[in-house]
Amino acid sequence: MKPSKILGLVCAAVFAATTLSTPASAAEYRWSCRTVPAGYTYVMVRADVGCEPLYYVTLPEPGLWACRVPAGWTYTATRPSSNCWWNDQYLLARA
Repeated sequence: MKPSKILGLVCAAVFAATTLSTPASAAEYRWSCRTVPAGYTYVMVRADVGCEPLYYVTLPEPGLWACRVPAGWTYTATRPSSNCWWNDQYLLARA
């Protein structure tokens, strides 16, 4: 098995073993296989057998830490995050 595949499986296991941390809001979150729907952003990504990558998506809202800044939005801060496969998260704000 390739080292990158092993790393992906290890990351999936770590994510599955941890509790999801989502902001306290009325936002609805759902898993999306391989794509982030138009108008949405994601707050977590993980490897999943048969569906890689698997995104935890939601509609953007001010104050949300997201892995991607959707069109029409900006951000006011960044922070490193393992939830985004070791990329930065962005604190969303309306553009």
